[in-house]
Amino acid sequence: MANQLDLSNVKWPEVMDLRTASIFLDLSEMRVRTLAREGGLPASKDDEGSWAFKKSDLTTYKNTPHARKGGGGGPRGDGKGWVIKVKFEDLEKVKAALAPFKIELQPRYNAEKMKASMARSKAKKLAAKAEAAKTGVKPVAPVPTAIKK
Repeated sequence: MANQLDLSNVKWPEVMDLRTASIFLDLSEMRVRTLAREGGLPASKDDEGSWAFKKSDLTTYKNTPHARKGGGGGPRGDGKGWVIKVKFEDLEKVKAALAPFKIELQPRYNAEKMKASMARSKAKKLAAKAEAAKTGVKPVAPVPTAIKK
């Protein structure tokens, strides 16, 4: 873990540039620029196009709770949902391990379609190997094509 500087005793200027504002808010410069551009953070630009931020506006923003767009603003449903990432191959093992606790997994994909897709992929690979064994020519990796929706 990287060491962090103690910025509690820093005397911040009343008007800050982009870099100083990003340090003050503990956000990346890109995030501060995006917030300013979208109007989420009051700012102005000088004649040269450089951003200027008032310390009072940054302090207000820093002390205001913010929710992410991805739905982090509060619990959904009964508030008991958890998101865990599981490899498809391990899905059945995880289901069995969670069964005694009466925890039901709800995959974000259709398991049957995934199994069928994996079976088709395996069949293609086996067919390519069989063809290579028959002709003595190594198969060339297929060129990616556009995904059909």
